[in-house]
Amino acid sequence: MKKIYNDSVDLVTDERFVSYHNGNAKRAEIHFWTTWIAENPDKLHLVTEARTILDALNVHISEGELQVEKDKLFAKLESKAPVKTHRLGGKWRWIAAASILLIGAFSFHQIFLKGTTQPTLALHPTSTEEWLHVAAQNGRMIKVNLSDGSQITLMGGSTLHYPKHFSKDTMCVLLNGDARFNISKNAGRTFAVKTDNALVTVLGTQFLVEQVDSKNTRVSLFSGKIKLTNRNNKKQILLNPGQQGYVTTTNIHLDKFAPTQINNFPEGILHFQNASFAEVSRKMTQYYGIHLSLRKPDARWRYTGHFEKLPVEAALAAICFSKELSSKKIAKDTYVLY
Repeated sequence: MKKIYNDSVDLVTDERFVSYHNGNAKRAEIHFWTTWIAENPDKLHLVTEARTILDALNVHISEGELQVEKDKLFAKLESKAPVKTHRLGGKWRWIAAASILLIGAFSFHQIFLKGTTQPTLALHPTSTEEWLHVAAQNGRMIKVNLSDGSQITLMGGSTLHYPKHFSKDTMCVLLNGDARFNISKNAGRTFAVKTDNALVTVLGTQFLVEQVDSKNTRVSLFSGKIKLTNRNNKKQILLNPGQQGYVTTTNIHLDKFAPTQINNFPEGILHFQNASFAEVSRKMTQYYGIHLSLRKPDARWRYTGHFEKLPVEAALAAICFSKELSSKKIAKDTYVLY
């Protein structure tokens, strides 16, 4: 029976999704979740919430708070368990264990702010804030116009969360995926973008944020100046125009890029530089709405190419020509390369 995911907790308590998020899922599981996310764009916000919860698991609370939340969670889980089940076992025991880990996430809004020197950069809504959610389906782009004249172009398969009303001194948005930002200059207000592992702080500029995968973020600066922070270890760097920051789990790498060697999807440009098959497949899904797989997976597979307003058939043919491969359509919008 196919499992139905109605909220973020359903995802977080699914061992397969946890493995997928942590980057240690098997190939079949990766294919399952990639396909599921593509086929359920209306549930992208659940994926975003689940990822946020899982990333918050390493936030610690006091032992007393932990015990109180344990009692509440077990009582709730017992009430949800099948009537004939007197003790939590099997699936329900695993859900209980996972739920205990989620305690840190349930109190995340308050805990996240402890120890920060910039309380105005609280990037999660309080109970009194109204946040808006935008999700771009694969193969489509959405332009979001903010109240100050700033514009965000959201790439397919990406989601954006932002408050309906920004504060006077700070504008903060949450991004899961890829987006190009054109931020209006305002000397009295800071603009911030938060991804799973990176924080981008600007005062008015144009830049591109790409989540290469769940643990790596790439930021390319076109104009102005931005500060890039690794949220895991607080390392920071300043980017000037033409520079690119790459945030990993433990570090930040600084590099340069040429205007012709960058993804500019609002203008119909996709650029791959020594890209893995996973990255190529992800971009093709986001931009064209198609899904690719390799008949013979190869970890050493790399591709370099530049597309400017190419139709999907031409882009696919270019990849196959370069890699001396053929393609076959095996399902709706799904191709295998061999």
